Amino acid sequence: MGADWLEVEVRNDERITREALYELVWSEPMLRVAERYRVSSSFMARVCQCMGVPRPPRGHWAKLSHGKPSPQPPLPALGPGMRESWRRGERVDMGGARSLPKPPARSRRLKAVVRDGPGPHPVLAGAKEVFGQGQEIDQGFLKPSKRRLADLVVTRPMLDEGIALLDELFRRFEQKGHPVSLSPGDRIYRRVGVDVRENPGKTPEHRYPSLWVPSKPTVVFIGTVAIGLTLFELTETKEARYIDGEYVPLEQAEQHRPRHGWPHWSWTTQHAFATGRFCLQAYSPYPLADWSETWRERKPGDLRKRLDAIVRAVRAAAPLVAQLVEEGELAEQVRRREQEAQWQRHLEERERQRREKARQDARNELLQIIASWDEAQRIDSFFAAARAQLRQRNDDAHDVLLERLDSARSLIGEPDPLAALLGWKTPEER
Repeated sequence: MGADWLEVEVRNDERITREALYELVWSEPMLRVAERYRVSSSFMARVCQCMGVPRPPRGHWAKLSHGKPSPQPPLPALGPGMRESWRRGERVDMGGARSLPKPPARSRRLKAVVRDGPGPHPVLAGAKEVFGQGQEIDQGFLKPSKRRLADLVVTRPMLDEGIALLDELFRRFEQKGHPVSLSPGDRIYRRVGVDVRENPGKTPEHRYPSLWVPSKPTVVFIGTVAIGLTLFELTETKEARYIDGEYVPLEQAEQHRPRHGWPHWSWTTQHAFATGRFCLQAYSPYPLADWSETWRERKPGDLRKRLDAIVRAVRAAAPLVAQLVEEGELAEQVRRREQEAQWQRHLEERERQRREKARQDARNELLQIIASWDEAQRIDSFFAAARAQLRQRNDDAHDVLLERLDSARSLIGEPDPLAALLGWKTPEER
């Protein structure tokens, strides 16, 4: 597919397919691609992300110009949430129109997802190294600095087992034709929080520092229905003794008992400890659909024996989640219409109040103009009567009174009610 053909596509604002966009972004820098479509390079990057098209990494073109190799990954298969094509002018954000998720037809036999190479699942690539470098917080839970990772909440001793368990679970899903990935950008997906306590109370657990949270949920797609997956290690509360700056379970603390007994500042209390047992939580990542289910280990390693049953349970839950999403969308549409109607009523009431205020203000101002007219008439009558009487006098005070009358007239000024009426605004003009 040549560059000339691609230029025609851009010039005519026709749709460009994933394959054509893939060839284009690997044939010239992203800035030039963005110029072709008259959009910003950051917007063009979002288009590629929305269509699942890999982009050249930083320094790719510099390496090629110096004769150094820079590998080009293949275009991945079209996955859930990916767009097949795009046209200039279309939005690619998560707020656009989207179809409702649907589970696969029962009669349809899904093909297994094929992954290249014997390494870990792509969602788990590099997870061990990043988690291993993470900070340890209360109960020893790891809190890595990066957040674009598989949804795993675990302590250091259970890190390898947790990654292996997730890898096996993901492969079981994909053997049944259900791909696992971090949530795509086609819509808003939320991650449901976890309670690591083995026996959660009625009140939520407040932790500081908080447990690690991924930036994107880990989801498996059953058809086009996304199901969130979180694997976390459980904690249990035990009586513990505070020894040398840390809490130690009472049964282990006895090994550290001093010969002369515990000092007066050592105390016992209830404290949570990691158990080495896992819990898998599957949940609806759709904000308008609440559903979740958990599977807890009774003893370490027990969850691995139930993976096939878990896969079946998650697949069976997909129709329910799809139904909840549809019901939630309909309820949200009703709520939005009611909200819009309420807002319209609010605007109409504000307009009514504005008109009423304009009418009242215009009336009050007009009454003031009328009052000023009466005042002007009274003033004119006073000076006219005074001058009439002054003309009838011919005594020594005549000149003094005439001068005083002129000074008074100058002090009062010439009221002009018509000028005030000209500046008056009617209710419709306000």
